[in-house]
Amino acid sequence: MKIRINGNFVRLRLSQSEVDQFASKGQIGDAIQFGTRSLTYQLVTSQQEEVSVDFDGTKISVQVPKNMSEQWTETDLVGFENADQTHVRILVEKDFQCLHKRPGEDESDNFPHPAAD
Repeated sequence: MKIRINGNFVRLRLSQSEVDQFASKGQIGDAIQFGTRSLTYQLVTSQQEEVSVDFDGTKISVQVPKNMSEQWTETDLVGFENADQTHVRILVEKDFQCLHKRPGEDESDNFPHPAAD
């Protein structure tokens, strides 16, 4: 799972196997180590009615309503975002293979790009 943070914008991209894991377990996460400390980020299904995000000082947790997560994982829907973007904008997407391959980057588990030949 890739995370991109730009100002008040959080974007998560998931590969095919990560979307499958999220569909079966209702959550997926990863972390980055900064010496002895780490930043954890996760995507979890919830009983809430809207997509939301929480940060507890060490973990970013994006909560997704169960019906929305099922629609996303079971269809060709590329992504979804939160309705209330006044504080933080959240975008979750399926990760596509790049049209222009980059040396050394393994995209074998990414979704086929819709514009590819």
